[in-house]
Amino acid sequence: MCSMMYSQLGKILEGLQEEFFSSKKQVDFAKAFERISARYRAESGFFLQTEEERKAYLFTRLPGTFSAVSKVLEELVARCPNLPIQSFLDVGAGPGTGMWAALELFNDLEKCTLLEKDRLFMELGKELVKRSSSSCIQKAVWKSCDIEKTFEVDSHDLVLLSYSIGELKESSWAPLLQILWKATNKALVIVEPGTPSGYAKLMKIREILKNLGGHIWAPCPHALSCPLLKGDWCHFSTRVPRSSIHRQLKSADLGYEDEKFSYLIFGKEAISPIQARVIRRPLKHSGHVELITCQEEGIKKEIYSKKDKETYKQRKKLDWGDSF
Repeated sequence: MCSMMYSQLGKILEGLQEEFFSSKKQVDFAKAFERISARYRAESGFFLQTEEERKAYLFTRLPGTFSAVSKVLEELVARCPNLPIQSFLDVGAGPGTGMWAALELFNDLEKCTLLEKDRLFMELGKELVKRSSSSCIQKAVWKSCDIEKTFEVDSHDLVLLSYSIGELKESSWAPLLQILWKATNKALVIVEPGTPSGYAKLMKIREILKNLGGHIWAPCPHALSCPLLKGDWCHFSTRVPRSSIHRQLKSADLGYEDEKFSYLIFGKEAISPIQARVIRRPLKHSGHVELITCQEEGIKKEIYSKKDKETYKQRKKLDWGDSF
């Protein structure tokens, strides 16, 4: 997986740390991060309201969202390794996080379009773009757009809606998804926080997209109703290295954090289904591995022993979120 630390965007942010944080007291940005976190946890509407908050976001929340989106796009590549992606639409793009993640994975990418309501966030995104060596990103088209209202957009191979639809009124979901599905040539990807609330929203979105004729590519191994019991939710995790400024703003000791996320990938065409998805962190013991998986038959707990050499060899390599 592409780590933020080694991505083009990660290197750009590293170079911006001194520029952004030398002119203000660090405590101002730490307080800005606290405000962002409080709104994020409370799901209380628009999370970024000041310049300090937007800049603090780049070094605190953006690494997590970049890693989650990268992980999901890697799953898209795994499910359809020969799918050519030449055009990319990021809806509710923020500073362009999804575009940078797509750049790392799709070598044929030629066209990027970003829709964002917050003009100041767009300007910050454009500042990052100026430091890019990618001609594709440099010629990206940024459009001011309120996605809760009707809008027109050209079709693109890949459409991404990450950490956005959960901030909208539920009554706007169906009209928005109709617009985006029409604009999707090949695949539509939706990413939300890996919380019970984020998962519940995705289950409603899943039904809307199924009714629009979409084919579920991931993470679900089937198009049946989700078999998880009430109180449980489908989510995954990715480990995010923290930069020094990241640790300072969060008053954190650990050099990493785990970003929990939930997602859906819908395609225009049907593809071969997977047998199962690992939905919990595997328990690996001496001589056997225990997996909790989602399958067409429901949620299964399976134990694979060394006695079955070939199957055990395959299963012990699996991690949370992997499929077989």
